[in-house]
Amino acid sequence: MADSISGLGAAAVAGQSRAETDRQKLADDLDDFMTLLTTQLQHQDPLDPMDANEFTTQLVQFASVEQQISQNANLEALIKAQETSQLSSVASYVGRMAEVKTNQVQVYNGEAEFNYVLHEDSVGTLINIQDDNGRTVFSGEGNLAAGKHGVLWDGTDLSGNKLPDGLYKLTVTALDADGAPVDVTTTAVGKITGVSYAGDEPELIMTNQAVKLADVISLKEEAVELSEVDSIAAAQLKAKASAQDAAASAESAQASYESTQEYAEDYPITEIEAEVEKAKVASEAAAAAKAEAAEAYETAQNATSSALAAEAAQTAITAAAKASKAASDAAQANATAKALAEIAAAA
Repeated sequence: MADSISGLGAAAVAGQSRAETDRQKLADDLDDFMTLLTTQLQHQDPLDPMDANEFTTQLVQFASVEQQISQNANLEALIKAQETSQLSSVASYVGRMAEVKTNQVQVYNGEAEFNYVLHEDSVGTLINIQDDNGRTVFSGEGNLAAGKHGVLWDGTDLSGNKLPDGLYKLTVTALDADGAPVDVTTTAVGKITGVSYAGDEPELIMTNQAVKLADVISLKEEAVELSEVDSIAAAQLKAKASAQDAAASAESAQASYESTQEYAEDYPITEIEAEVEKAKVASEAAAAAKAEAAEAYETAQNATSSALAAEAAQTAITAAAKASKAASDAAQANATAKALAEIAAAA
């Protein structure tokens, strides 16, 4: 009696589809079956012939399997056609703007657009952006209300310096009234510059970032401008961050001035007293810049249009840069006074 049909699970040979491999295996099994059946028929007992129903059933099984293989071949052809269509569709994404789920923002043409979704109300939301070296280039408070909020970042750091185009790490953290973390989803908008077919599925390329198709939320012909409300909020964020930066610089300048005074008290020589005067001027300049930045932030907070808010934010950024320069001057005066004091002590 012929054996039952063996499994058809052999791996596909390189260059062949699974259906082609299975069809070849079925043909080999059928040849073996027919050889065995013929041999059995030749040597059967005439007084007790084989049951025709048994080998007929097995022939029907072969026919059924062959039909399944044909269906698989048709399915493979359909999948191949769909893949080809998908590749063609993905290629059309190149050059378009896309919003994707990511924790990175892409500065493109000097700007970056990103969004964050608070899954519930927050009592404190902090936005932080870092460069490749882990240096914070932007920091500010975000919206507290649950929902999606957009930010258009002008690509400048906390000192008002323009940053190069590229990818930057985005972190948005939020806490609820009990101090527990609020779930936050971040997305970014960037330009699709290419498509990679290196993996099992095609991926979009945004600068040096590979993006899975499943992470694409929407496609745009070009960057969409933020709403008036979100534009004002973005400007307010920049103004506040700059005001905070100016305050820190003013504090640093004052500390340098006080330290320089101490050197002058210990070693009251003309050269050190000159450095004290330099540190004093720098400290006063930093304090004035701090006040200017704080006033600009207040103006941004009360702005009724995005244009006024943006103007106030730029004023705050400029003031923060002044404060930073003054703090650097005060620190230099303090360092010089220290060196002079050490010389005087050794004399």
